[in-house]
Amino acid sequence: MTSHVLTVVRHAPTASNGARVFMGSADVPATAEGLRSAASRAAAFRDLDCVPVFASPLARAWETARALFPDAELRSDPRLVERDLGEWAGQPQSQVRAEFPQAFLSDGTMDPRFTPPGGEALDAFEARIRSFLEDAAELGETSSPAAVSHNGWIRTAHHVLGLIAVEQIFAEGVPFLEPIDLDLRPLTAGRVASR
Repeated sequence: MTSHVLTVVRHAPTASNGARVFMGSADVPATAEGLRSAASRAAAFRDLDCVPVFASPLARAWETARALFPDAELRSDPRLVERDLGEWAGQPQSQVRAEFPQAFLSDGTMDPRFTPPGGEALDAFEARIRSFLEDAAELGETSSPAAVSHNGWIRTAHHVLGLIAVEQIFAEGVPFLEPIDLDLRPLTAGRVASR
């Protein structure tokens, strides 16, 4: 039986998450408390029977994956890294809003179509997400893959799969350490058009 489902999980919290600082692809670690919380959920994640397990190589995701899936052979995949925010990385969100008002939508959320100075363009980010999802869809024909990644990555994957509009990518955040099943059948059927 094939499921064509990818289980995605957002990494454990970081100090930067709480401080409302943009991280992007900066390699910021998860908090010790967050990793303890992840480890406490390992039994529940074992019950999901996810194989193989992939993780972003950024410390906050990789260490979370080790805590959630302690018995799994983890596979690092750079396509799971969060979007590169260039010069915004490490900057308070309030400061960026003040300096780049054109980068935010009327509801105050970041406009994903805006490329931060020195950052990764949305189409390039979508392309590497789509590449990973297509590979996961093939794996999903015979197994139940999982991936530990990042908020922007997971929300943009929802957009790539046609589940949300581009303006909704940052309308809400993905909960930390909660498994989310992405149905990859649209990819296997070739129904996801390039955007």
